[in-house]
Amino acid sequence: MKKTKLIMASALLVGLCGCTDAQAKLKDSSTAVMAVGSQNITKGEIYTVLSSAYGANAVINDAVSRICAAEVEVTDEMRTEAEGSLESMKALYGDSFLNYLESSGMSEEDYLNEVILPGLQADELPKRYIDENYDSLVEKYHPVLATVLDFTSEEDANKALSALRDGSKNAEEAAVDCNSTSSGLPAVYTIEDTTYDAVVTGIIRNSSPDDGWAMVTGTDGAFHILHVDNNDPATMKEAVTEKLAGLSAVSTDVMTYYFKKYGFHVYDKPLYDELKENYPGYLVQDIKDGE
Repeated sequence: MKKTKLIMASALLVGLCGCTDAQAKLKDSSTAVMAVGSQNITKGEIYTVLSSAYGANAVINDAVSRICAAEVEVTDEMRTEAEGSLESMKALYGDSFLNYLESSGMSEEDYLNEVILPGLQADELPKRYIDENYDSLVEKYHPVLATVLDFTSEEDANKALSALRDGSKNAEEAAVDCNSTSSGLPAVYTIEDTTYDAVVTGIIRNSSPDDGWAMVTGTDGAFHILHVDNNDPATMKEAVTEKLAGLSAVSTDVMTYYFKKYGFHVYDKPLYDELKENYPGYLVQDIKDGE
């Protein structure tokens, strides 16, 4: 199976390089790969079946792997994590996992290098994108670090507010002692957040650490005690990066950014049509300059 998937991937990459009739073809499509009785199975037949079933995913995954390999260095820490993940899978799934590797034509080292490590590199790619575009992303999403305690009782909210203002309790203590439904831990909020209504988010976005603790009543009748801990993105880059990396809009922008950077272009018409229907964001050839 691994061999046939490689055949498909190689053929699909021809589509990325260009072809005169706008459809990728195998030069040796009639070459037999296997036989069932007296019937030969050719490369072309395998490609046709696998391309229709897995073509778009195979090309996208291969492109992402190549981009990650170029952009994200495999560190010693990543390799150690990958080795730990491999050992965990062996311990958890036992013979089932080893049988899967054998049926796929993969060794444990293959799986580590071709599956686990590329996955870890892909996890790091958004962080690299954010680092390269930090200022523009901050301007777009306006991240603020704030602590918000939620209460259903106004009495509990006032009790917490008093304790926080006089310093007798910190946020986590006030959350527990005053029956808050929140943890009392700070979090980064952006203009994309829908955790709170416009009243609460407006206060968060327009306050500063010097404003201290405030109580806000949401449109749903809930009571919120909040404090802006930091509104300077330059001094909380790690926390902001983690927040932005989790936004779906940023995830989409990451792929668009790197697919454009590396000139991803699909010439194969059937593959293009499939991507257009299911993964239009990856067709950066359709994006005009400046978009």
